[in-house]
Amino acid sequence: MPAVNITRRAWLAAPLVTVAQSEEGRVMTVRGPVVPEALGLMLPHEHLFSNFGEDPAEPPHYDEPALLGAVEPYARRLRELGCGAVADATAAWFGRSPALLRTISEKSGLHILTNTGYYGAASDRYVPKHAFEEDAARLAARWVREWREGIGRTGIRPGFIKTGVDAGPLSEIDARLVRAAALTHRDTGLTIAVHTGGNPESAMRQMAILREEGVSPEAWIWVHANQVKRGEEEALGRAAAAGAWISLDGLDETTMERHLELVMQMRASGHLARLLLSHDGNSFRAGGKRPMRPYTLLFEQFLPQLRKAGLEENEIRRLTRDNPARAFTVRRRGA
Repeated sequence: MPAVNITRRAWLAAPLVTVAQSEEGRVMTVRGPVVPEALGLMLPHEHLFSNFGEDPAEPPHYDEPALLGAVEPYARRLRELGCGAVADATAAWFGRSPALLRTISEKSGLHILTNTGYYGAASDRYVPKHAFEEDAARLAARWVREWREGIGRTGIRPGFIKTGVDAGPLSEIDARLVRAAALTHRDTGLTIAVHTGGNPESAMRQMAILREEGVSPEAWIWVHANQVKRGEEEALGRAAAAGAWISLDGLDETTMERHLELVMQMRASGHLARLLLSHDGNSFRAGGKRPMRPYTLLFEQFLPQLRKAGLEENEIRRLTRDNPARAFTVRRRGA
């Protein structure tokens, strides 16, 4: 895609484009916009497939029969367990394929969201060269184009913005990606999901960048917030109090106890309405070269644990249905 000739000052001076009435208040899936209530129980951070760990490529190259043979049965199993929607977090340059997601959605009945943006974690391995040369406004213009025109030639539009940052203080390129995401949100109303991990300092800096660009933390998801160290959980409460979404998305057999602990802490502090639950699973990893990471444990084991711990059905509905639907609804959220 050619560089877009636009300066950040011009971007900020330009009038905001109004989100079309047919999209305002809806969720954009790979099959088009739906009302939030249609999503049902949603997994807000999974990878139906990815090439993460392989060399960057956009678009990716897959053995499509093998991919579909692995992913379609798994997607149907999710539907059998009561899942209605999945936000697919595989970003551009490490395996995003909207057309394959649409095929899986059509065959399984799942609502699936894909994304726009660039993934700045993994030591910037999946950040394309032009991102180091362009300012935030030019990057945002690329991502807004995907929203307006569709990704590549698929006509499929993103349902959220996905990026990521490395550990430690926010680097120059990671800060630029976050700022570009904020500018993209201003124009599209798409929610921003940022791979942040157990890094409260970075989380607070990201929210500050959003505010600088006139965007509320309500438009931002702290991805992998379950990785915060013991003793630093107060940062989750501070972010939630500011309006951010707190995504506990590393559910597996080894982390259930910690996830339960964090859910109960957030409940006790009155922040259950800002919480999201998922696995960061992947049913076709590195082009099928690595074992899958399952993402059915929420239904099979964790929800029963929440009930046993005393959560009421309305609270479980909030965590699994209401919160994700609100988080991914297309809506500009100004600071």
